[in-house]
Amino acid sequence: MNGGPRPPRRRPRPYETGLRRPARSWIDYLPLISLAILLLAVGGVVVAVSAWLSPAGDPVPVPAFIGMHYDRASNVADNAHLRLHVVARRPDFHAGKDVVVGQLPAAGEKVRSGRTIDIIVSAGIPTVKTPNLANLSLRDAQLALEDARLGLGSVQQQANGDVIAGQVLEQHPDPFVEVQAGTKVDVVVAKGRPLTYTPSFIGLSIEFAKQAAKEAHFELGDAKYLPIAVGAKPKGVIVAQDPPPGQILQPKERVSLQVSGGAPPTPTPSPSPLPLETIQAEPSPSAALPSPAGQRFLRVSVALPQSDKPQPVRVVLQDASGSRTLYSQTTAGGMTLSFDITVSGAATIETYVGDTLISTTPL
Repeated sequence: MNGGPRPPRRRPRPYETGLRRPARSWIDYLPLISLAILLLAVGGVVVAVSAWLSPAGDPVPVPAFIGMHYDRASNVADNAHLRLHVVARRPDFHAGKDVVVGQLPAAGEKVRSGRTIDIIVSAGIPTVKTPNLANLSLRDAQLALEDARLGLGSVQQQANGDVIAGQVLEQHPDPFVEVQAGTKVDVVVAKGRPLTYTPSFIGLSIEFAKQAAKEAHFELGDAKYLPIAVGAKPKGVIVAQDPPPGQILQPKERVSLQVSGGAPPTPTPSPSPLPLETIQAEPSPSAALPSPAGQRFLRVSVALPQSDKPQPVRVVLQDASGSRTLYSQTTAGGMTLSFDITVSGAATIETYVGDTLISTTPL
């Protein structure tokens, strides 16, 4: 037996022992594959950004394409070694069809040769309907056209006394017609008539008022007859009007009248043992106005003379008690007035035109 040191023992190798190394799966290489893909993606992005930001060759200024027709813009882009790309088409109120209305990059910027320029092209001017301008003032008509994206064209005037000055009478094109936005609409406005003031019909007979209104081209409304009342004006006399006298009369405005229905008739006194005319008096020396012989209640009618133009007319009662004015108005006459009066003794009715006595009627 040898007592010297023993050599170290070594492990047997797989091939020496007959064992095989296990085969690797593709999953073992997945981290390497992912890393490679990531590096390729980052490299592609870097290359693309570098190609976008770093022009190859001389920089090219971007032309101003806005306002050009697409065909012309395309030729200009070719000459500048650029390409055009239409990203949108939209209606435009200020540009015709196929006109460039937007671009990116903006005009004047420098890009690399061959760069694509995005543009927006007009699809044409939209159509709108013309509003109805009839009876509007010129100012309101202009506002209505602006709201409809239209414009005011020529303004002509036409004499028309039935409407207020400045109102629209006609328009061209007609209302509710389809036209392009921005179209000018021509209008015809009324010159109108001079200011007219309401005349005074108060105190005149309804027949005279109708004739006067017809001659002056006034429109009268329906006359309203008031009920019979004590102390009322004679029947047929105008006592109120609307609009009042002196007010500006609008075109086609009518004047409404209120007409007196008259006073109630004086009742006939029944026989009495003490009649009203029982007080007797001695006659006075005056032949025109004898002394009172008693009081009498009478209804008298006075026909006013007719004249070509209105004149002051007065009806005066003279009796034993003195003088009283029964009627005083400026009128053309031609009417009959009725009065319920109380007279003392002998009496007369005197009618004056101006200061001229034209008739005397004893009672």
